[in-house]
Amino acid sequence: MRILAVIGLALLAAGCFYSEDELITRRLAGEPLEAGYFVHAPVDPENGVEWAGATWEGEIRRGRGMRYYSRADNFPHNNARFRSMGGNVWLAQIPARDGPRAFSYGLMWVYEDGVIAYHIPDCSELAEATREEIGLAPDEEGLCKVDDLGVLEQTMSAYLVQFEGEDMRIDGIYRRVGE
Repeated sequence: MRILAVIGLALLAAGCFYSEDELITRRLAGEPLEAGYFVHAPVDPENGVEWAGATWEGEIRRGRGMRYYSRADNFPHNNARFRSMGGNVWLAQIPARDGPRAFSYGLMWVYEDGVIAYHIPDCSELAEATREEIGLAPDEEGLCKVDDLGVLEQTMSAYLVQFEGEDMRIDGIYRRVGE
């Protein structure tokens, strides 16, 4: 059981995929992480290097409803849920802080050494032909609304295939510390 890092969806931001309703329900959620103490550092998109050390640290646990949480202040990915996409790749669902975009989605990679890397997929980076084939259209802010888990999984699989063999931008990293 690893712990949360895709959580990196914390950025919950520009060009993301979102839904108004929860697509990864308790019944469909997996357990990618073991509870433990973690530090989080965002990664500079220009050079792929972690910015000035940890920006958050604290214990992360899996709670009721298969949600991951922390009692430490300002945990960027509170109440995240995850669904396996195979291997060490997980789909992350992060509750939005406000507005009609109730949930944001991202990708995370959980490694055996206690490192979790995450990426916040940008709707505009997905090939237009792929978006059209799946039936997604960016809204006026460039965000893509997804209303069905099957469509979300198809979208993220297409995104992974599109960037296969390329260095996908990492938006942040969680590292387990101590035992």
